[in-house]
Amino acid sequence: MSNPVSKTAWYCTGVRMQDARSADPLIGDVWAERFLDEEGRRVFERFADLREPNGANIVRHWLIDQWLNARLATDPAHRIVLVGAGFDSRALRLTGGHWIEVDEAAVIERKEAIAPSHGSPNRLVRIPIDFARESLADKLAPHATDAPVTVVMEGVTYYLEAAAIAANARTFADLFPRHELICDLQSNAFVERWGRRIIERIAALGAHWRFHPEDPVAAIEALGYERRACLSIALRAAELKRLRVPAVLIRYLLPSLRDGYRVCAFARHPEFNRAVPGTLPPSVSA
Repeated sequence: MSNPVSKTAWYCTGVRMQDARSADPLIGDVWAERFLDEEGRRVFERFADLREPNGANIVRHWLIDQWLNARLATDPAHRIVLVGAGFDSRALRLTGGHWIEVDEAAVIERKEAIAPSHGSPNRLVRIPIDFARESLADKLAPHATDAPVTVVMEGVTYYLEAAAIAANARTFADLFPRHELICDLQSNAFVERWGRRIIERIAALGAHWRFHPEDPVAAIEALGYERRACLSIALRAAELKRLRVPAVLIRYLLPSLRDGYRVCAFARHPEFNRAVPGTLPPSVSA
């Protein structure tokens, strides 16, 4: 894959493969190993020894699974849009949902070769896009709806410039006025103290962290969202024994670890479509 950020999809897929092979899998994603090709395995080997980042990564994915399962339990036809989907296999392994996956052509082609969308147990549409040259709004326009929608951006936001995040927010508001956004966010304090090892490995692939303001939750709220919930990835990973740091230390003594890397769900303010901020305010920009 030529896109450096797309290469990170190999890393996340390798983590899920590692989990599925373990004696006590958290997710059990049997598709991960099938999606990995020779290039993907070479990429993942660079990360295979990172126990803590890998543990946090798999817990992040699991936490989002829990949220999506809750949505699907009440609405089996709920529409879920995965932006920067990578080798996500939720459409193949969760029950229910109308799934829309958007990513670079190389990722989509690999997924279609291994698990064609027409064979999915759930309704599934895959959309190839060149993020650098093509419009996300144009690609998603045929799927616009007034029905409730969940947009998932997992492992995506910190690779984007603030202006790109704002543009995405406008796109989602225009096309899916009743949407929620689920994404993972990292604060600058977390990146500076806890993220250097994984960031250095990612940088070797040519991808770079760009969005990690002091208060990333406030940054997303400034774009017209209202926070519904935020869950600490590190704390839950420690509770699930995916980190070696005791959960009690994270909960009470390490706030930059506890609160600096979270999965959050946001909903739109009712007035959002009447006044959409063009960019993030300077006080919350990366």
